Amino acid sequence: MGQVISLDRYRARHDRLPTAIAKLDGAVARLEPLVRRSPSRLLLDVERELLSIAGAVSAGRPQEAAERAERLADRLEHPAAFA
Repeated sequence: MGQVISLDRYRARHDRLPTAIAKLDGAVARLEPLVRRSPSRLLLDVERELLSIAGAVSAGRPQEAAERAERLADRLEHPAAFA
């Protein structure tokens, strides 16, 4: 006999895209005010990381983009980030 497969359960296990996008959205929400309050000229490594995040998003890798954005937000939240 065959096995009945629930498409909802299958999607929940195999489709992590909504989770990755929600994680990316939260990371960008943290990152945006930090970048806005930064000096008018961003540090080169910060600018490079922002470009890497944008590249990961456009390449369809939201999980990687979220992880990069979270790490960058952690760095920029540090009191010595723009000292």
